[in-house]
Amino acid sequence: LMWLWFALAAAVVFGIRGILYHWSAQQPIDRNLVLLGTFTFGTLVCLILALAFHQSWTGGSLYGLLMGLFTFGANLSVYKAFADGKSSLPAVFTALAPVPVLLYAFLVWGETLNLRQWIAFVVIVTGVVMLRYSGRQSLQRLQGIKWGLSAMFFYAACDLANKQASLAGGEPFATLTYMFLFAAVAFGSWWWIGRNRRRRPDADEHGDARSEAAAAAEPGRKWSDTKTFLWGTVIGLVNTVGVLLLFEAFKLGVTGLVTAVISTNVI
Repeated sequence: LMWLWFALAAAVVFGIRGILYHWSAQQPIDRNLVLLGTFTFGTLVCLILALAFHQSWTGGSLYGLLMGLFTFGANLSVYKAFADGKSSLPAVFTALAPVPVLLYAFLVWGETLNLRQWIAFVVIVTGVVMLRYSGRQSLQRLQGIKWGLSAMFFYAACDLANKQASLAGGEPFATLTYMFLFAAVAFGSWWWIGRNRRRRPDADEHGDARSEAAAAAEPGRKWSDTKTFLWGTVIGLVNTVGVLLLFEAFKLGVTGLVTAVISTNVI
């Protein structure tokens, strides 16, 4: 049952990360710069640990690049979903990520669940979906459905890439170094593009650029780039611990159940 303890610990840590993300969203800061700090910190920590423990940079570790790509896609999709639809659908779809994970694990890896495991899976996923939907807006607002679906599949793909890395013999710190590095470069590039766009004289002709600039232009309140980046590294500490626990959970447990347990971080 070690996988369950690892998964539960990861769910708690990711819950704390969610609290930090939620608080950050209420501040006048650049979200992409926060995430750049988060994943840069993770890259440095995992690189140091990989070198300290003399871990091998095998082909299995390269799955970390896919994990980084899917992590970037999932975060971007969630942001677009809430910005576009402002409905309950994005939250519901992200909670359903264990479903495609379970299906893929069955079709490709032949992982099956016994009756008790099926009951546990259904109870967890149903409970999380109901919890995430309760008190939110009506399903009649469907604008965010495409981004919600995108987030669901990106989160599922990230979990599957995580499991595949462990199956391929990827060392945890080496694999996660690749993942954090790719995500850091992606969010850093996204932040840099947005920063240059806001500085252009014709930025007001584009709705997205104008809204970003307006959100960032609160004199006396906007955080400096340095403070924003450093806050991202604080979140990065929590995120790195959670991802390490998740890697070990996937290494030892059944893919679908691990993903289902992780989804309880919303609680």
